[in-house]
Parts: sequence; C-alpha cells; structure tokens
Amino acid sequence: MAKLLSMKAVSERVGYSESKLYAMIREGEFPPGRKLATGGVRWLESDVDDWIMHAYEQAPEARLRLA
Repeated sequence: MAKLLSMKAVSERVGYSESKLYAMIREGEFPPGRKLATGGVRWLESDVDDWIMHAYEQAPEARLRLA
C-alpha cells in the first residue's frame, strides 16, 4: 500500500523548507504532489524516495563513493 506524505513530512524528509520545495516544483525540479478528492495535496513516499536517490546519485561526492 502506498504511503502518502504531507508537505511538512516531505520537507522534513528531504531537508528543504516548504517554500524551497514549492519553488523546485514550479521549476520542474521536484515531483508535484497529487491532489486528493478531499482537496488536499500529498506526495507518494516512493516518489520522494526516488527523488532523494536520484539527487544522491547526481551529487559529485556520491559519484566518488560509487566508483
């Protein structure tokens, strides 16, 4: 079962402020949330985890460790 995260939980998980994340979403640099029928927005935990892994793999220091 997919776990849904609030913006606050996403912010805490990735270590960026909510305003930074919203700016990244507008720029296409972070996955947008999914609108719920109740009117709220949530992020799939798997989408956030995939973004974290991709960001880690793109970091120069990560490439050194993976080599």
